[in-house]
Amino acid sequence: MENLIISNAKDIPLKQPSTMEHQHIAVKDLASYCMVSPCTVRRWIRDGKLTSIRLPSNQSRVSMADFQDFLNRYNIPVREEFIYRH
Repeated sequence: MENLIISNAKDIPLKQPSTMEHQHIAVKDLASYCMVSPCTVRRWIRDGKLTSIRLPSNQSRVSMADFQDFLNRYNIPVREEFIYRH
């Protein structure tokens, strides 16, 4: 059975995002995981190698799904604890 959220604005049922789609990671955490600087992660985002969202505070966040796609695309090993945490 699907979980539905009722929008307050128009009372249109919306699908609730899956857990994987709903989780986002900060740039500094991505940098730490990949053993690079936050500037490098920001460059990956700027160059279109990694998709992110921009918060009103001007910080970037990357969805778990996009990060896992990035790791697979560039053959970056995925640590075991990362798989079980998310």
